[in-house]
Amino acid sequence: MDNKLIEESISYCGLICTFCFQGKKCMGCKSTNNLCENDLSDEGCFQKMCCIKQSFDGCWQCSKLDSCEDGIYSLGNYSKIKAFAIFIQKYSKEYFISQIVKNMDKGMSVEKGKDYDNKTIKEVIELIKGTNA
Repeated sequence: MDNKLIEESISYCGLICTFCFQGKKCMGCKSTNNLCENDLSDEGCFQKMCCIKQSFDGCWQCSKLDSCEDGIYSLGNYSKIKAFAIFIQKYSKEYFISQIVKNMDKGMSVEKGKDYDNKTIKEVIELIKGTNA
């Protein structure tokens, strides 16, 4: 898959929407064919609303990211999606994508319930970097 398409599908929170189970039908919350259950809920998506309000491309541009536990980051230290945003903030979207794709080539998956879930933010970051993979 083209890295530019992957980059365009990274949502405000850091989720890579093209790798979601709905990825063939939805390019994420920044697209017109948005199917994100968080965004389409009655409350809407905290991360999307916050980023739009602050004119951010994503949560990785926020100085309060490390302490944020709102919306999809409510899992605190066990939020893989927050770990994705922190990784982007520390290293860049390009490096994030290259590492995720490299890990996918090894058989790893970012999908819910797979390799990056039920781990601390630090563990997820190490997995992405390939130091624990």
